[in-house]
Amino acid sequence: MSATTINGVQRTFTASGTFSPYLALALQTDGKVAVATNATLANQKVIGFSTRDALADGDATGVALVGQGTVYATAKSTITNAGTLVYASDSGLVGTTATANYQVLGVTLESASANDVIEIAPINL
Repeated sequence: MSATTINGVQRTFTASGTFSPYLALALQTDGKVAVATNATLANQKVIGFSTRDALADGDATGVALVGQGTVYATAKSTITNAGTLVYASDSGLVGTTATANYQVLGVTLESASANDVIEIAPINL
């Protein structure tokens, strides 16, 4: 088992691929985390959001775990109102449309434009 750091609501995982902060991450069967996509969400659930860059496959990366306080996420498109349910969307972004395989992640605490980093209150369903 790889070394793991747990600090309050964050945990360190090994990255599968590269990604930026504030993207939804799914846990893979090998214990690594990868950006959640429509394809991966068919068999996996989002466990949290990246807190820093993963510059290479195998990097240690921080994950803000869902259901543990508020987290920051990147909006796929405009979110008009605070209090809007958001779902996992392609490319690790969060959106307001629930379609096949998408998982409800939480409630927005603010409005946002596309690609804004926003604060959400996660919901574990």
